[in-house]
Amino acid sequence: MQEKIDMPLDNNRFTKLERKELRRLADLAYERELAMALEALEGEFKQWRGKKISAFELSELIHKFHNGIARDLWSFYETRHTGLSVRHAIAEEIILKSEVSQGILEKLK
Repeated sequence: MQEKIDMPLDNNRFTKLERKELRRLADLAYERELAMALEALEGEFKQWRGKKISAFELSELIHKFHNGIARDLWSFYETRHTGLSVRHAIAEEIILKSEVSQGILEKLK
């Protein structure tokens, strides 16, 4: 269920309290996506503990994780407009609409 998110959002559309709530929601989405990515990396640790990959291979996977998905998620949620990040998280069902106030949902449309 992908919504189009190319329309810029004006930060002035949101009250100070709503901007604070958007930041909380963006942080929540960031944490949830990072947790999902870490679960995949956890599988690599299991491979290493089971002697299926070497410590060097695991180290390389950690390095790729850090420079890849971890950095991409940080950049997406910490450096762009929080309204757009939250809109994306809602569209991707990382955040459920029921977790967002009706006022913010209306302004994100």
